[in-house]
Amino acid sequence: MASTLAVDKIKTLSGVAIGWPAADGALNQVLGTDGAGQLSFRADAAGEVSKGSDIASADPLVITTGANYFICTGTTGFNDMTVAANRHFYLEFSGILTMTHNAGVLDLPSAAPIATVAGDVGEFYSTAANVVTCVNYTRVTGKAVVETPSASLDTVQDWTKGQSGQVTALTSATGITINLADSNNFSVTLDHNATFANPTNAVAGQSGSIFITQGSTGGTAAWAGNWDWAAATAPTLTATAAAVDRIDYVVRTASSIHAVGTLNLS
Repeated sequence: MASTLAVDKIKTLSGVAIGWPAADGALNQVLGTDGAGQLSFRADAAGEVSKGSDIASADPLVITTGANYFICTGTTGFNDMTVAANRHFYLEFSGILTMTHNAGVLDLPSAAPIATVAGDVGEFYSTAANVVTCVNYTRVTGKAVVETPSASLDTVQDWTKGQSGQVTALTSATGITINLADSNNFSVTLDHNATFANPTNAVAGQSGSIFITQGSTGGTAAWAGNWDWAAATAPTLTATAAAVDRIDYVVRTASSIHAVGTLNLS
C-alpha cells in the first residue's frame, strides 16, 4: 500500500527542534545531523565519496557540508579551517599555496608546512569543530610529503659504506672540453692528437681523475693555460696502444687547475 511521509509536520524530536534541508541531496548521499538538530544531505559515512562545489582558498578555509571531496582553488595559504566536528573529507589542490602547521588547530605531518602543487590530495578529519588533522597527504609526483635527506651537505658525515663517483666518458677529438659540472671523473679513448681546452664550470675545491687510454691509432695530449703542472711541464702520454695514463686534478681557482700525471698504468 502506497503512503506518503509528510516530514514537514515534524518540528521537534525528543524536545530538539529539527531543521530540514531545503532541497533533496545528490545521488548516494544520506541525511545526517550536525548534533544540534540541523539535518543536511552528505556523503555516506560508510565510505561513499561525494564531490562538492569547489572551495576558494582562504584563511580560514571554510569546509562546506553535504559532500566530502572538494577541489581547493586559488593560492591563499591558511593555517586553520572552519569545519564541523567529525568530518572526514578530502581536498584536491588546483594550484600552489602553503598550508601551515597550527598545533591543535591544523595538525600536519611532522608539524611541517606543506607547499601544494596542482593535483595534490590531502585527507583530513575534524576531531572537534575547527580542529583538524591531516591524516594523509598524497603528492601528484608520488613523493613523500616530508622527505628525510640521507645526507646533509652542511654537516660532517660519517660514511659507513663505500661511496663512488661516476666516470663520465669523453669523445676523442682534436679539441676536448671537459664540463666539470657533469662529473668529477672522466675517461677517454684517445684516437687524435688532442688539445684539452680550459674546462667549463670549474669551481674551487673540485677534484677528480681523467683516465686516458690509447686507442687503435693513438694520440698525444696538449693542455690549455688553466691546467697547471709541476715545473710548468705537462706529462707526455704513453704511446703504446691500449696504455692507460691517469691525470689527477684539483681546482684551485676557476682559472687554475693543479694536475699531475701517473703514466703507463697496468
